[in-house]
Amino acid sequence: MITELAVEHVAFTCGHCWNQWAADYDVLHYRDEDGADWESFSRSGIPTASPYETAGAPPCPQCHRHWVGHLAERHLLPLPGTA
Repeated sequence: MITELAVEHVAFTCGHCWNQWAADYDVLHYRDEDGADWESFSRSGIPTASPYETAGAPPCPQCHRHWVGHLAERHLLPLPGTA
């Protein structure tokens, strides 16, 4: 069951060249039938790993090294059937 939909504006600062950039991620929070909470991320409709973890950290557009982001803004979206 979907428990929350949001758009998260994630900010990045490269620890190598100090370049700064940001990206928006769609986040879907849901609970499975066993009661465990999960989240999935996507950008422009394409599934991606969490930008808050090393595996999902995008490369710096300037030096191409990977850096974990931090949440800059969060906008909740209405759940289907609740508006």
